[in-house]
Amino acid sequence: MKLKFMLVPLAVLGFVVGSYADCSKDEILKFLDKGYSKTEVDGICGKNESKKEELTWITPSDKICKANGGEIGKHGCKAEWLKAEDICHASGGELPTIEELKKLVADCGGINTTYDDKDWYSVTDKNIANKSYQACYKEKGLSPNLYWSSSTIKGYEYNAWVLFFYYGGVYGYNKGHNHYVSCVRDGQ
Repeated sequence: MKLKFMLVPLAVLGFVVGSYADCSKDEILKFLDKGYSKTEVDGICGKNESKKEELTWITPSDKICKANGGEIGKHGCKAEWLKAEDICHASGGELPTIEELKKLVADCGGINTTYDDKDWYSVTDKNIANKSYQACYKEKGLSPNLYWSSSTIKGYEYNAWVLFFYYGGVYGYNKGHNHYVSCVRDGQ
């Protein structure tokens, strides 16, 4: 009988964690314990996995960029990491995670790589030569430059991941550098 009661909470927890990406397990369980329905928890916790895949890419306006500490570069808004977050919030979105940037590379037909991969040069050469990949990210409003992600590097609090679209490569950079800013929001 004890085993039966243990399986039910674990099954519920597994279902809940798979459904809600923006709340911790403990937060989800607290809402459920208080009697909130699945729909109510979804509304409170925001995005679920299926919604998270439908992203709209936002190019910050020059006005919002400058008003939030950014500068206008050849290909749009550039800023330090903390200012990039402010620019995205003011633009109605958020700074994308490194996973969202890498997904865009893959969705455009590029190959993801990190600066320390052993196949770095062969992968980046393929991305550079891939005309459909090069055209695809540009159609989304991005340029071949370095773009900030919201993802920080574990163990290096002053660094965050950036994606260099021309190469399809991921790098770590100090948050004080200026890089390009593109923002995302749910496609709903």
